[in-house]
Amino acid sequence: MFIELVDSLRCLEPHEETWLVASVSRMDGRDIVDGTLGCPICRREYPIRQSVGWFMSDSRAATGRLTPVRAADDDDRLMRAAALLGLADAGGIVALGGPWTEVANRLPALGVAHVVVLNAAPSDEHPQEVSALVVDDQLPFRQGGLRGVALGGDTATSTLVSSAATVLRSRGRLVAPSDVAVPPDITELARDAADWVGERAVVASPPIALRSSRR
Repeated sequence: MFIELVDSLRCLEPHEETWLVASVSRMDGRDIVDGTLGCPICRREYPIRQSVGWFMSDSRAATGRLTPVRAADDDDRLMRAAALLGLADAGGIVALGGPWTEVANRLPALGVAHVVVLNAAPSDEHPQEVSALVVDDQLPFRQGGLRGVALGGDTATSTLVSSAATVLRSRGRLVAPSDVAVPPDITELARDAADWVGERAVVASPPIALRSSRR
């Protein structure tokens, strides 16, 4: 897990949103290989094992072996992902699940700041801009933390799709299979026999508290 991704991750428990604190046992360059992310509010911990962050919404142990991402050289697949996710400009974090993970290694070259593969291990040749998380029904990101999410296969559950909608930034893109319902906060832009793509509504900035100065 790329260490700079930690700033965008959040605890899964239903309390005030706060950052996670990283305790690192082993690093490889800027990549956390083994360590723990802890919540300063509820003290819940999320392990990082072999560069993969484990974020499960229940108390299941973070064990098991993940299938490495199968990197594909399919230019049509890459261009489809870029078009659906609206990657015309640079920056932002994109999360990919299911078959979409095949293009994870190539998206950083299009200007994406970071790519997160879900429920899969990064390939041996993955660039440092690619990290891996294991999730079940929630995405552990801050509000507005993701530019885009494309879900498929086992990750295209209604609960995970709904969770993805809540962590997208304003006008962030969400892609899911055509047989999955579109969440209420997402405006559908287009669909075909395979997928639909939607956009999150503009999210209002939180109010800023003003204090009167003493004279």
